[in-house]
Amino acid sequence: MLPFRLKPVFKNYLWGGTRLITDWGKKPESETLAESWELASHQDGDNVILDGELKGLTLSEVVKRFPEIVSPKFNPSETFPLMVKLIDAKLPLSIQVHPFNEYARRVEHSRGKTEAWYILGHEEGAFIYMGFAHNVGRSDFAEAIENDTLTELLRKVYVHDGDTFFIPAGTIHAIGAGITLAEIQENSNLTYRVYDYGRRGPDGKTRELHIEKALDVTNTFPLRITPPGTNERVVVSCNKFHVERFSAPFSGKVDGESFKFMLCLGGEARFSCGDFACEVVKGGNIFVPANCECEFVVDGDAEIMITKI
Repeated sequence: MLPFRLKPVFKNYLWGGTRLITDWGKKPESETLAESWELASHQDGDNVILDGELKGLTLSEVVKRFPEIVSPKFNPSETFPLMVKLIDAKLPLSIQVHPFNEYARRVEHSRGKTEAWYILGHEEGAFIYMGFAHNVGRSDFAEAIENDTLTELLRKVYVHDGDTFFIPAGTIHAIGAGITLAEIQENSNLTYRVYDYGRRGPDGKTRELHIEKALDVTNTFPLRITPPGTNERVVVSCNKFHVERFSAPFSGKVDGESFKFMLCLGGEARFSCGDFACEVVKGGNIFVPANCECEFVVDGDAEIMITKI
């Protein structure tokens, strides 16, 4: 099967900004945009195929009919494994945690969520929360939530463009204000919100918190896991996903074990593979199926992030 492009799914939340529109060429109907789901096969957002004989079908429909595009080992009764997003946080996100797979399947009948962030842009002084600064007990965690002092317990990390942060399931975390990033994650939209600064949604009500479930799944010891990249080209590599950055021009083939999802981080290039060719600009994407037998070529001057399982 030949490669194809995917139509992104747009999500707008109260913390979203305008950078995905002005800097990344996204065209939502709203004036702001929080997330652009570039690779998504989920009930909350499903990409539509833009090219070839499958044009107009959703990624979920195509994966169900042709599971071999994911991997020769992929079981079509399972959910698609990964999701890739562009995120623009004009305001800070809630402090939250995602459950690990065993808990998510048992309690939510869903997949858990390990993720990684690749920082694409930031305002001066921008930071994230990532894990606890020191060991805390469950009772200390619960008391800090009750007393609105949770941020005093968290590890605060200032960010720079090109930084990578690996967030295993069970890690309390939050994206701070003034950050644009690419998020690579397990295919899950399951979030337990712990603290939201008392903000109110469009309906005027405070947003729902999930305290008890968060207490069940959060690791309350300081995070010691660093992004396990093996060289400068590798952004992050774990048992869920593998992500690399390439500078055009370059060429290659899929290894037959996984699809390759390409996301252009900047510049312009021309992608060609067999009878398929297209122009690629900042914010554009290409899905190269695992059963694609043609060599692909990327010509031009562009930075491309490639994600696979």
